[in-house]
Amino acid sequence: MVILRLLLSVSIKKDKFTLGLTVIAFRYLFRETLKTQLAVLFVLLLIFISQNFIDVLGKAASGEIPGALVGKFLLLNLPEMATLMLPVSLFIGILFAHGRLYAESEMTVMKAVGMGPGRIMRTTMVLALVWTAVALFNSLWLNPWAKAQMYQLREEVKADPGFAVLREARFMSLDGGRIVGYVEELGEDDEGNRLNQLFVVQQGQAQRAPAIVVAEAGRLHEREDGQWLTLEKGHRYSGTPGTREFDVAGFDEYSAYIRPAEVAVAQSRIEALPTQVLLNAEELEQRAELQWRLVLPLSMLVLTLIVVPLAVVNPRQGRYAKLLPAILLYLAYFLLQTASRSALEGGSLPPLPGLYTVPLAFLLLVALPVNLTETAWWNRTKGKFKRSKAA
Repeated sequence: MVILRLLLSVSIKKDKFTLGLTVIAFRYLFRETLKTQLAVLFVLLLIFISQNFIDVLGKAASGEIPGALVGKFLLLNLPEMATLMLPVSLFIGILFAHGRLYAESEMTVMKAVGMGPGRIMRTTMVLALVWTAVALFNSLWLNPWAKAQMYQLREEVKADPGFAVLREARFMSLDGGRIVGYVEELGEDDEGNRLNQLFVVQQGQAQRAPAIVVAEAGRLHEREDGQWLTLEKGHRYSGTPGTREFDVAGFDEYSAYIRPAEVAVAQSRIEALPTQVLLNAEELEQRAELQWRLVLPLSMLVLTLIVVPLAVVNPRQGRYAKLLPAILLYLAYFLLQTASRSALEGGSLPPLPGLYTVPLAFLLLVALPVNLTETAWWNRTKGKFKRSKAA
Protein backbone atom coordinates (compact mmCIF):
# COMPACT_ATOMS: atom_id res chain seq x y z
CA MET A 1 0.00 0.00 0.00
CA VAL A 2 2.85 2.37 0.84
CA ILE A 3 4.61 1.50 -2.41
CA LEU A 4 1.40 2.18 -4.38
CA ARG A 5 1.03 5.61 -2.74
CA LEU A 6 4.67 6.38 -3.47
CA LEU A 7 4.28 5.41 -7.13
CA LEU A 8 1.10 7.47 -7.38
CA SER A 9 2.86 10.50 -5.84
CA VAL A 10 5.77 10.14 -8.26
CA SER A 11 3.35 9.82 -11.17
CA ILE A 12 1.46 12.97 -10.15
CA LYS A 13 4.70 14.94 -9.79
CA LYS A 14 5.87 13.64 -13.15
CA ASP A 15 2.58 14.65 -14.79
CA LYS A 16 2.81 18.14 -13.26
CA PHE A 17 6.40 18.44 -14.43
CA THR A 18 5.49 17.32 -17.96
CA LEU A 19 2.53 19.71 -18.01
CA GLY A 20 4.79 22.56 -16.94
CA LEU A 21 7.24 21.77 -19.72
CA THR A 22 4.39 21.62 -22.22
CA VAL A 23 3.16 25.06 -21.16
CA ILE A 24 6.68 26.45 -21.48
CA ALA A 25 7.02 24.88 -24.92
CA PHE A 26 3.62 26.33 -25.92
CA ARG A 27 4.65 29.84 -24.88
CA TYR A 28 8.03 29.52 -26.55
CA LEU A 29 6.57 28.32 -29.85
CA PHE A 30 3.88 31.02 -29.77
CA ARG A 31 6.40 33.75 -28.97
CA GLU A 32 8.94 32.70 -31.61
CA THR A 33 6.29 32.43 -34.32
CA LEU A 34 4.82 35.81 -33.37
CA LYS A 35 8.23 37.52 -33.38
CA THR A 36 9.08 36.15 -36.81
CA GLN A 37 5.68 37.03 -38.21
CA LEU A 38 5.92 40.61 -36.91
CA ALA A 39 9.38 40.97 -38.44
CA VAL A 40 8.09 39.77 -41.81
CA LEU A 41 5.08 42.09 -41.55
CA PHE A 42 7.33 45.05 -40.73
CA VAL A 43 9.59 44.38 -43.73
CA LEU A 44 6.67 43.94 -46.13
CA LEU A 45 4.92 47.08 -44.90
CA LEU A 46 8.18 49.04 -45.13
CA ILE A 47 8.62 47.97 -48.75
CA PHE A 48 5.07 48.83 -49.78
CA ILE A 49 4.97 52.05 -47.76
CA SER A 50 8.17 53.17 -49.50
CA GLN A 51 6.64 52.36 -52.87
CA ASN A 52 3.44 54.19 -51.97
CA PHE A 53 5.45 57.13 -50.63
CA ILE A 54 7.20 57.48 -53.99
CA ASP A 55 3.84 57.34 -55.79
CA VAL A 56 2.26 59.96 -53.51
CA LEU A 57 5.31 62.22 -53.81
CA GLY A 58 5.06 61.97 -57.58
CA LYS A 59 1.43 63.07 -57.44
CA ALA A 60 2.37 65.93 -55.12
CA ALA A 61 5.15 67.02 -57.48
CA SER A 62 2.79 66.96 -60.47
CA GLY A 63 0.22 68.99 -58.55
CA GLU A 64 -2.46 66.32 -58.15
CA ILE A 65 -2.36 66.58 -54.36
CA PRO A 66 -0.93 69.27 -52.03
CA GLY A 67 2.37 68.50 -50.35
CA ALA A 68 0.86 69.19 -46.92
CA LEU A 69 -1.43 66.18 -47.30
CA VAL A 70 1.20 63.60 -48.29
CA GLY A 71 1.41 62.16 -44.76
CA LYS A 72 -2.37 61.91 -44.44
CA PHE A 73 -2.69 60.06 -47.73
CA LEU A 74 0.03 57.63 -46.64
CA LEU A 75 -1.77 56.90 -43.35
CA LEU A 76 -5.09 56.35 -45.11
CA ASN A 77 -3.44 53.81 -47.42
CA LEU A 78 -2.10 51.71 -44.52
CA PRO A 79 -5.29 49.66 -43.89
CA GLU A 80 -5.39 48.51 -47.52
CA MET A 81 -1.76 47.41 -47.31
CA ALA A 82 -2.44 45.58 -44.06
CA THR A 83 -5.36 43.73 -45.66
CA LEU A 84 -2.99 42.18 -48.19
CA MET A 85 0.10 41.88 -45.99
CA LEU A 86 -1.35 40.15 -42.92
CA PRO A 87 -2.05 36.77 -44.63
CA VAL A 88 1.31 36.57 -46.39
CA SER A 89 3.24 37.71 -43.29
CA LEU A 90 1.59 35.01 -41.16
CA PHE A 91 2.27 32.37 -43.82
CA ILE A 92 5.96 33.28 -44.20
CA GLY A 93 6.38 33.90 -40.46
CA ILE A 94 5.18 30.38 -39.59
CA LEU A 95 7.33 28.90 -42.34
CA PHE A 96 10.49 30.68 -41.14
CA ALA A 97 9.90 30.20 -37.40
CA HIS A 98 8.99 26.52 -37.56
CA GLY A 99 11.67 25.85 -40.16
CA ARG A 100 14.31 27.28 -37.86
CA LEU A 101 13.06 25.26 -34.89
CA TYR A 102 13.14 22.06 -36.93
CA ALA A 103 16.56 22.85 -38.41
CA GLU A 104 18.04 23.50 -34.95
CA SER A 105 16.35 20.38 -33.49
CA GLU A 106 14.30 22.46 -31.03
CA MET A 107 11.11 20.85 -32.29
CA THR A 108 12.59 17.46 -31.34
CA VAL A 109 12.99 18.66 -27.76
CA MET A 110 9.42 20.01 -27.75
CA LYS A 111 8.06 16.69 -28.95
CA ALA A 112 9.97 14.97 -26.13
CA VAL A 113 8.01 17.00 -23.55
CA GLY A 114 4.63 16.33 -25.13
CA MET A 115 4.40 18.90 -27.95
CA GLY A 116 3.32 16.54 -30.70
CA PRO A 117 2.08 17.57 -34.17
CA GLY A 118 -1.42 18.15 -32.80
CA ARG A 119 -0.25 20.53 -30.06
CA ILE A 120 2.04 22.34 -32.48
CA MET A 121 -0.91 22.85 -34.82
CA ARG A 122 -3.19 24.03 -32.00
CA THR A 123 -0.56 26.48 -30.73
CA THR A 124 -0.13 27.95 -34.19
CA MET A 125 -3.88 28.09 -34.77
CA VAL A 126 -4.27 30.20 -31.62
CA LEU A 127 -1.93 32.77 -33.19
CA ALA A 128 -3.77 32.49 -36.51
CA LEU A 129 -7.13 33.10 -34.80
CA VAL A 130 -5.79 36.24 -33.13
CA TRP A 131 -4.54 37.66 -36.42
CA THR A 132 -7.72 36.60 -38.21
CA ALA A 133 -9.74 38.69 -35.73
CA VAL A 134 -7.42 41.66 -36.33
CA ALA A 135 -7.64 41.19 -40.10
CA LEU A 136 -11.45 40.96 -40.00
CA PHE A 137 -11.68 44.25 -38.09
CA ASN A 138 -9.31 45.88 -40.55
CA SER A 139 -11.02 44.49 -43.64
CA LEU A 140 -14.66 44.95 -42.59
CA TRP A 141 -14.48 48.36 -40.86
CA LEU A 142 -11.12 50.12 -40.85
CA ASN A 143 -10.19 49.82 -44.53
CA PRO A 144 -13.61 50.94 -45.90
CA TRP A 145 -13.56 53.90 -43.50
CA ALA A 146 -10.05 54.86 -44.64
CA LYS A 147 -11.09 54.58 -48.29
CA ALA A 148 -14.11 56.81 -47.71
CA GLN A 149 -11.94 59.37 -45.91
CA MET A 150 -9.38 59.38 -48.72
CA TYR A 151 -11.96 59.87 -51.47
CA GLN A 152 -13.66 62.62 -49.45
CA LEU A 153 -10.29 64.32 -48.93
CA ARG A 154 -9.68 64.30 -52.67
CA GLU A 155 -13.02 66.03 -53.21
CA GLU A 156 -12.12 68.65 -50.61
CA VAL A 157 -8.79 69.25 -52.35
CA LYS A 158 -10.62 69.89 -55.62
CA ALA A 159 -13.10 72.27 -53.97
CA ASP A 160 -10.91 74.24 -51.53
CA PRO A 161 -8.77 76.94 -53.15
CA GLY A 162 -6.51 76.83 -50.12
CA PHE A 163 -5.28 73.49 -51.42
CA ALA A 164 -4.64 74.82 -54.91
CA VAL A 165 -1.27 73.73 -56.21
CA LEU A 166 0.55 76.48 -58.09
CA ARG A 167 2.91 75.39 -60.84
CA GLU A 168 5.15 77.31 -63.17
CA ALA A 169 4.41 77.37 -66.90
CA ARG A 170 1.17 75.42 -66.50
CA PHE A 171 -2.47 76.32 -66.53
CA MET A 172 -4.18 76.06 -63.14
CA SER A 173 -7.84 76.10 -62.16
CA LEU A 174 -9.18 78.11 -59.21
CA ASP A 175 -12.57 79.04 -57.82
CA GLY A 176 -14.18 75.78 -58.94
CA GLY A 177 -13.01 76.28 -62.53
CA ARG A 178 -14.36 79.83 -62.80
CA ILE A 179 -10.80 81.19 -62.91
CA VAL A 180 -8.11 79.70 -65.12
CA GLY A 181 -4.62 81.11 -64.84
CA TYR A 182 -1.15 80.74 -66.26
CA VAL A 183 1.95 81.74 -64.27
CA GLU A 184 5.37 82.05 -65.83
CA GLU A 185 7.33 82.23 -62.55
CA LEU A 186 6.58 81.49 -58.91
CA GLY A 187 8.02 82.95 -55.73
CA GLU A 188 7.15 83.66 -52.11
CA ASP A 189 6.94 86.78 -49.97
CA ASP A 190 5.55 87.74 -46.57
CA GLU A 191 2.02 88.11 -47.93
CA GLY A 192 1.75 84.76 -49.72
CA ASN A 193 2.65 83.15 -53.03
CA ARG A 194 4.30 85.60 -55.41
CA LEU A 195 3.34 85.27 -59.09
CA ASN A 196 5.16 86.82 -62.04
CA GLN A 197 3.84 87.28 -65.59
CA LEU A 198 0.23 86.15 -65.28
CA PHE A 199 -2.48 85.38 -67.77
CA VAL A 200 -5.93 84.93 -66.17
CA VAL A 201 -9.32 84.11 -67.68
CA GLN A 202 -12.45 84.81 -65.62
CA GLN A 203 -15.55 82.96 -66.73
CA GLY A 204 -18.47 85.32 -67.26
CA GLN A 205 -21.73 84.98 -65.36
CA ALA A 206 -25.30 85.14 -66.73
CA GLN A 207 -24.19 84.49 -70.33
CA ARG A 208 -21.65 87.30 -70.20
CA ALA A 209 -18.42 86.99 -72.12
CA PRO A 210 -15.33 85.99 -70.14
CA ALA A 211 -12.76 88.55 -69.06
CA ILE A 212 -9.06 88.21 -69.78
CA VAL A 213 -6.51 89.75 -67.44
CA VAL A 214 -2.81 90.13 -68.16
CA ALA A 215 -0.53 91.32 -65.35
CA GLU A 216 3.15 91.67 -64.64
CA ALA A 217 2.86 90.32 -61.09
CA GLY A 218 0.41 89.15 -58.49
CA ARG A 219 -0.04 87.15 -55.34
CA LEU A 220 -2.38 84.53 -53.91
CA HIS A 221 -3.04 85.33 -50.26
CA GLU A 222 -5.44 84.75 -47.37
CA ARG A 223 -7.74 87.31 -45.75
CA GLU A 224 -10.27 86.99 -42.96
CA ASP A 225 -13.09 86.39 -45.45
CA GLY A 226 -11.22 83.85 -47.56
CA GLN A 227 -8.61 83.62 -50.29
CA TRP A 228 -7.93 86.40 -52.78
CA LEU A 229 -5.99 86.72 -56.02
CA THR A 230 -4.43 90.19 -56.33
CA LEU A 231 -2.84 91.26 -59.64
CA GLU A 232 -0.51 94.22 -60.15
CA LYS A 233 0.24 96.42 -63.16
CA GLY A 234 -1.82 94.91 -65.93
CA HIS A 235 -4.79 95.20 -68.23
CA ARG A 236 -8.28 93.70 -68.17
CA TYR A 237 -10.10 92.86 -71.40
CA SER A 238 -13.83 92.19 -71.06
CA GLY A 239 -16.69 91.73 -73.48
CA THR A 240 -16.67 90.73 -77.14
CA PRO A 241 -14.22 92.50 -79.46
CA GLY A 242 -15.96 94.69 -82.07
CA THR A 243 -18.98 95.41 -79.89
CA ARG A 244 -19.90 98.26 -77.55
CA GLU A 245 -19.54 95.96 -74.54
CA PHE A 246 -15.86 95.39 -75.27
CA ASP A 247 -13.73 97.22 -72.69
CA VAL A 248 -10.02 97.54 -72.02
CA ALA A 249 -8.94 98.83 -68.63
CA GLY A 250 -5.51 99.31 -67.15
CA PHE A 251 -4.90 98.90 -63.44
CA ASP A 252 -2.20 99.14 -60.82
CA GLU A 253 -3.91 96.60 -58.57
CA TYR A 254 -6.82 94.28 -59.27
CA SER A 255 -8.25 91.81 -56.72
CA ALA A 256 -10.62 88.90 -57.21
CA TYR A 257 -12.22 86.86 -54.46
CA ILE A 258 -11.83 83.11 -54.90
CA ARG A 259 -14.94 81.44 -53.60
CA PRO A 260 -14.55 77.98 -52.14
CA ALA A 261 -16.63 75.49 -54.07
CA GLU A 262 -19.11 73.26 -52.31
CA VAL A 263 -17.55 69.99 -51.29
CA ALA A 264 -19.21 67.19 -53.19
CA VAL A 265 -19.84 63.97 -51.40
CA ALA A 266 -17.36 61.41 -52.65
CA GLN A 267 -18.89 58.95 -55.05
CA SER A 268 -19.91 55.73 -53.41
CA ARG A 269 -17.15 53.55 -54.71
CA ILE A 270 -17.59 49.91 -53.83
CA GLU A 271 -14.39 49.61 -51.80
CA ALA A 272 -15.45 52.60 -49.66
CA LEU A 273 -18.97 51.37 -48.92
CA PRO A 274 -19.61 50.35 -45.30
CA THR A 275 -19.90 46.62 -44.72
CA GLN A 276 -23.43 47.09 -43.37
CA VAL A 277 -24.49 48.41 -46.79
CA LEU A 278 -22.93 45.45 -48.60
CA LEU A 279 -24.76 42.93 -46.41
CA ASN A 280 -28.05 43.70 -48.19
CA ALA A 281 -26.54 44.22 -51.65
CA GLU A 282 -27.81 42.31 -54.67
CA GLU A 283 -25.35 43.46 -57.35
CA LEU A 284 -22.57 41.03 -58.20
CA GLU A 285 -19.78 43.60 -57.74
CA GLN A 286 -20.99 44.50 -54.26
CA ARG A 287 -21.41 40.86 -53.26
CA ALA A 288 -17.92 40.14 -54.57
CA GLU A 289 -16.56 43.03 -52.48
CA LEU A 290 -18.24 41.70 -49.33
CA GLN A 291 -16.91 38.19 -49.91
CA TRP A 292 -13.44 39.59 -50.63
CA ARG A 293 -13.44 41.41 -47.27
CA LEU A 294 -14.33 38.14 -45.55
CA VAL A 295 -12.29 35.63 -47.50
CA LEU A 296 -8.88 37.30 -47.15
CA PRO A 297 -8.85 37.20 -43.32
CA LEU A 298 -10.45 33.74 -43.18
CA SER A 299 -7.88 32.40 -45.63
CA MET A 300 -5.28 32.84 -42.87
CA LEU A 301 -6.78 29.82 -41.10
CA VAL A 302 -6.62 27.65 -44.23
CA LEU A 303 -3.06 28.76 -45.00
CA THR A 304 -2.01 27.99 -41.42
CA LEU A 305 -3.34 24.44 -41.76
CA ILE A 306 -1.20 24.09 -44.88
CA VAL A 307 2.03 25.77 -43.82
CA VAL A 308 2.47 24.06 -40.42
CA PRO A 309 3.08 20.57 -41.88
CA LEU A 310 4.84 22.15 -44.85
CA ALA A 311 7.40 23.76 -42.51
CA VAL A 312 8.62 20.36 -41.26
CA VAL A 313 12.23 19.97 -42.45
CA ASN A 314 15.12 17.66 -41.73
CA PRO A 315 17.93 19.39 -39.78
CA ARG A 316 20.29 18.45 -42.60
CA GLN A 317 18.12 20.24 -45.16
CA GLY A 318 18.21 23.67 -43.50
CA ARG A 319 15.43 26.02 -42.49
CA TYR A 320 14.74 27.28 -46.02
CA ALA A 321 14.33 23.88 -47.66
CA LYS A 322 10.57 24.35 -48.19
CA LEU A 323 10.66 28.08 -48.99
CA LEU A 324 10.30 27.86 -52.79
CA PRO A 325 7.38 25.38 -52.88
CA ALA A 326 5.65 27.31 -50.09
CA ILE A 327 5.93 30.63 -51.96
CA LEU A 328 4.67 29.01 -55.17
CA LEU A 329 1.75 27.52 -53.26
CA TYR A 330 0.83 30.89 -51.77
CA LEU A 331 1.09 32.62 -55.16
CA ALA A 332 -1.18 29.98 -56.68
CA TYR A 333 -3.68 30.51 -53.87
CA PHE A 334 -3.69 34.30 -54.19
CA LEU A 335 -3.87 34.30 -58.00
CA LEU A 336 -6.77 31.84 -57.97
CA GLN A 337 -8.50 33.97 -55.35
CA THR A 338 -8.08 37.09 -57.50
CA ALA A 339 -9.28 35.25 -60.60
CA SER A 340 -12.35 33.99 -58.75
CA ARG A 341 -13.23 37.56 -57.78
CA SER A 342 -13.08 38.66 -61.42
CA ALA A 343 -15.18 35.64 -62.38
CA LEU A 344 -17.80 36.46 -59.74
CA GLU A 345 -17.98 40.11 -60.82
CA GLY A 346 -18.33 38.99 -64.44
CA GLY A 347 -21.12 36.56 -63.65
CA SER A 348 -19.25 33.40 -64.64
CA LEU A 349 -19.00 32.22 -61.01
CA PRO A 350 -22.16 31.75 -58.91
CA PRO A 351 -22.44 33.86 -55.72
CA LEU A 352 -22.40 30.67 -53.68
CA PRO A 353 -19.86 29.32 -53.04
CA GLY A 354 -18.40 32.37 -54.83
CA LEU A 355 -15.01 33.44 -53.50
CA TYR A 356 -15.14 30.68 -50.89
CA THR A 357 -14.43 28.17 -53.68
CA VAL A 358 -10.65 28.56 -53.48
CA PRO A 359 -10.32 28.28 -49.66
CA LEU A 360 -12.61 25.24 -49.61
CA ALA A 361 -10.68 23.61 -52.45
CA PHE A 362 -7.33 24.18 -50.74
CA LEU A 363 -8.77 22.95 -47.45
CA LEU A 364 -9.99 19.68 -48.95
CA LEU A 365 -7.28 19.05 -51.53
CA VAL A 366 -4.17 20.38 -49.76
CA ALA A 367 -4.67 21.02 -46.03
CA LEU A 368 -6.40 17.75 -45.14
CA PRO A 369 -3.99 15.45 -47.07
CA VAL A 370 -0.81 17.05 -45.69
CA ASN A 371 -2.18 16.91 -42.14
CA LEU A 372 -3.32 13.28 -42.43
CA THR A 373 0.30 12.18 -42.76
CA GLU A 374 0.87 13.25 -39.13
CA THR A 375 -2.03 11.25 -37.63
CA ALA A 376 -1.88 7.88 -35.89
CA TRP A 377 -4.53 6.54 -38.28
CA TRP A 378 -2.30 7.32 -41.24
CA ASN A 379 0.70 5.67 -39.61
CA ARG A 380 -1.32 2.53 -38.85
CA THR A 381 -2.69 2.40 -42.38
CA LYS A 382 0.76 2.96 -43.82
CA GLY A 383 2.18 0.18 -41.61
CA LYS A 384 -0.55 -2.26 -42.62
CA PHE A 385 0.07 -1.47 -46.28
CA LYS A 386 3.81 -2.09 -45.94
CA ARG A 387 3.23 -5.38 -44.10
CA SER A 388 0.73 -6.59 -46.66
CA LYS A 389 3.07 -5.64 -49.46
CA ALA A 390 5.97 -7.46 -47.78
CA ALA A 391 3.83 -10.59 -47.31
